[in-house]
Amino acid sequence: MRRISGGGCRIRNMASEWIFCLDKRPCDRSREDLDIIYSRLKNVKAFDKFHPSLLQQICYYGYYEDLEKGITLFRQGDVGTNWYTVLAGCLEVQVSETANIKDAVVICTLGMGTSFGESILHSKPHQATVKTREFTELIRVEQRDFKILWERNKKLLEGVLTSLGSLTAQGGTQSRFDQTSKLRRGSQAHNTVEDVAPNPAAPISMIPSVKLSRAGHVLRTILMCRAAHMIRDRKYHLRTYRRCMVGSEMVDWLLQQGPLVHSRNQSVGMWQVLLEDGIIVHVCHEHQFKDRYLFYRFRQDDQGVGTTPSHADRKECDDELQDTLLSLAQIGPDAMMRMILRKS
Repeated sequence: MRRISGGGCRIRNMASEWIFCLDKRPCDRSREDLDIIYSRLKNVKAFDKFHPSLLQQICYYGYYEDLEKGITLFRQGDVGTNWYTVLAGCLEVQVSETANIKDAVVICTLGMGTSFGESILHSKPHQATVKTREFTELIRVEQRDFKILWERNKKLLEGVLTSLGSLTAQGGTQSRFDQTSKLRRGSQAHNTVEDVAPNPAAPISMIPSVKLSRAGHVLRTILMCRAAHMIRDRKYHLRTYRRCMVGSEMVDWLLQQGPLVHSRNQSVGMWQVLLEDGIIVHVCHEHQFKDRYLFYRFRQDDQGVGTTPSHADRKECDDELQDTLLSLAQIGPDAMMRMILRKS
């Protein structure tokens, strides 16, 4: 029997405020909640190998769990529903050739920093039983949310996953590096011409400007306060797109915000300014901004880190709205011209 990674001391006695924040549903977590969670988890050794961007998204989607010794997390043959990262403690990986728990053999243990449960990507049954060997603390991400994390962060997640299927197939002898290289080769096999072809829907700047980032924040905050129904999960062709808006409705809404916006074309140009800077994105990253039934998201929601605005934030953004609209209206015509040129 070998150990995947080292154990660690309990973190349960650390300030519990961050745990309280993790008990909330992701959509109910405020910016302050996410700051509290991130400030705690970034100092936990289990997350040393996690990229800051990935960790921020886990702060949005994750839940905290603590389990006493001897608790079965899931059984061999069960269809997975969650992905886990071990904060502290230790779990046993047990395999039975007869599917009888009495015949199960411990092939390895999972310690602090181990991430597992990726079989939920394909709703496949678990190939092993996982049981706590001692008091254990975990971060848990539900299946629907982990699929979103995987779509957005494949390369970042490849380096932190432990495949229980590989461990059971080879008796726990395959290294994490081998698993990572296989995952990477699999993702490269799906590359297409689109990877290298110019994409007119891609941002024209690598890093959003401070001014336009603030403009996007103001519009998102006002939208959530005055028209929260516009930002919601939507279905199209049997697929669900989370926390998105409809392009034509975004144009309508902007026209209703005051005399500064006086035509649909002007409204399109203002939204295109934000799309060019990466503040808003088409959900499939395929379209520039269009006054049509197409789905768009604010960057925070696309990355899975969008929060509910605080009362103070709402008041600040309300005061800034007209200045924000004026600024976007001034830049909009240039964005419209670039949009035309990028199509040709």
